[in-house]
Amino acid sequence: MKKLTLLLVFFGLFAAVQTHAQTPGTKGNGQVFFSETFGWANPADDKGWTAPAGYYFVDALDNGTNFKWWPGTEGFYTLYTQDPPLNSTTKDNGFMANFIEQFNWQSGVLTTTPVDNSLGFPTLNCSTHSSVIVRYQTHFMAYSVAHMWLEVSVDNWVHSANYNVNFACGHKDRPADKPKGEPALLEVNISDVAAGMPEVRIRLHWLDTYMYYWAFDDFTVSEAYNNDMSVNYVKMEWDDGDDATAMAWIANIPKSQLNATSGFMNFESGALNFGEYDQEAAYLDVDISKNGNSLFHKMSTPTDVNVLTVDTARIADKYAPADYGHYKINWEFKQKVADDNTVNNKRSILFNVTDSVYSRSGEVNTLGWSMNKESYNTPDAEETNHFCGSIFPIFNDCEVSSISVFITGGLADPMLNYHFSLFFQTPGEAIEASPEILVSDNKQLDSADFNTWVTMPLSKDGESEFLKKGDKVYAGLTFDNTHPNYLDRRNNGLEIGTDNTVGLTESSTVAIYRGGSRTGIGDFFGKRNLMIHLNLNDHGNRVDGVDLRPEAASMGQNYPNPFRETTAIDFELTNGSEVIFQVMDLTGRKVMEVNNGMMPAGKHTYNLSTSSLDAGIYFYTLRAGDFVQTKQMVVVD
Repeated sequence: MKKLTLLLVFFGLFAAVQTHAQTPGTKGNGQVFFSETFGWANPADDKGWTAPAGYYFVDALDNGTNFKWWPGTEGFYTLYTQDPPLNSTTKDNGFMANFIEQFNWQSGVLTTTPVDNSLGFPTLNCSTHSSVIVRYQTHFMAYSVAHMWLEVSVDNWVHSANYNVNFACGHKDRPADKPKGEPALLEVNISDVAAGMPEVRIRLHWLDTYMYYWAFDDFTVSEAYNNDMSVNYVKMEWDDGDDATAMAWIANIPKSQLNATSGFMNFESGALNFGEYDQEAAYLDVDISKNGNSLFHKMSTPTDVNVLTVDTARIADKYAPADYGHYKINWEFKQKVADDNTVNNKRSILFNVTDSVYSRSGEVNTLGWSMNKESYNTPDAEETNHFCGSIFPIFNDCEVSSISVFITGGLADPMLNYHFSLFFQTPGEAIEASPEILVSDNKQLDSADFNTWVTMPLSKDGESEFLKKGDKVYAGLTFDNTHPNYLDRRNNGLEIGTDNTVGLTESSTVAIYRGGSRTGIGDFFGKRNLMIHLNLNDHGNRVDGVDLRPEAASMGQNYPNPFRETTAIDFELTNGSEVIFQVMDLTGRKVMEVNNGMMPAGKHTYNLSTSSLDAGIYFYTLRAGDFVQTKQMVVVD
């Protein structure tokens, strides 16, 4: 069988119920014509579930592994995996999963039987569809390299096109850096292979690993929007005055650290033409504002972008902030014809010029990250003096006073203790040779620390706290994890918040442990942007220098829209609060209300199921504390 590899740019008592559905002849603007929610529970079947007609399973190595139906209340727990169930839109009726680690963990011994399994879907007739988009919700954890494919054939597997669906995940990564159990949305445009074809076969294929798991749910096939430029990433550099380096962005910069070369430059974004039509005169628009007033507005050179082509645009101009304040940067891809899907063609981030707070990351946690996941010792050894922190170049003389770390979790008991550390990088010396020049008091990890900024002052000696222009220091957290069970150390280590909203141009993180160090943009440690503040002894602007939180919560437009049955709503909370979603019809009658309970500050996605609603126009409202916002959505047949 010839294979063509393509690039994905970014996703008795009861009879078995056939939950998939195909609608012929739909056209345009994201309409779904095939859907599957995997409600396959069947107590009359010895295995507890039955796949509907047309689905099939492949065990290429004949070793007994495969995808299977998974109850929505059951998580993934074994030796190295400690994950809750997939929190998909229709998780209550179950989802599909392959828990290869559970298969390999037998009788107290971890074997290395590799996975090579596929789940095939019923043959689809796409002859009346001029574009074909596959979407599903998923979560997994990768081991080494995640070989995960969506395979498509139009000639009964004589030939196939293979789309990489691993979210570019490396060792121990999760899709889109989603927290445990939270679904990432996978989207693949397979129009170049499937559009207009009468017999389209699709399967999901996982191979070449023996650890962790892959789960997915709410699989749909739809037509594309006519005009849809989808932003994959944004990044920019901070000008450090050295043409040989590409310094990653700085989210909070004290005014005292600004100098003649300071500023953001080389604003870059990549966007995929995910729509049905070629786009004329597409360009990147970057705007920087403060208090709603635009201070910097630049556009890249327009270019035509064909369907399924990625346009990478860069704006080299520099913006140099000069005064205290909260600033907002908007990236947006625009084109000659207005975009039909305005949810995925833009990104926004905040940065601040402060008096005392210096940090490489933003203020909203993307994913809690534990150094112990990779740095754990053998079963009979403990972890002591393990350090992870952020890299801080010093642009002007200053005095440091304290360190703050956003802590998100861990096993809180007397056997996990930590203190904050400041290491000084001696020029010409290895990172691991850097002396620890300032420390805080030692502290036992407490659950009261979770999802908060923990600040501790540094003990001063009258000299080391004064840093000079040109110095480089590492500020972060040093911990001792003395749990006798190495699985407790590995699986429940101290977690720190990370921020992945802006792509890194170089590493801003370093780890020092067991006599060595690790950093670098491709490293397990170095690719993270840790939520750490280095606080200076400067309080000249108490208002803008203290409160770094976004001014208000926010809610995005649902996606897709229009839609059938399920849609995703992104929202962001500035403070932990009770979250309630309400849906009203055109008469103002409340037709749905979902209370999600208390949720922490940060970015979230709510998957709204409207299977009980008739087609029509509705309004959805987010209520979170004092924040209330309403937007319109369209449900179609």
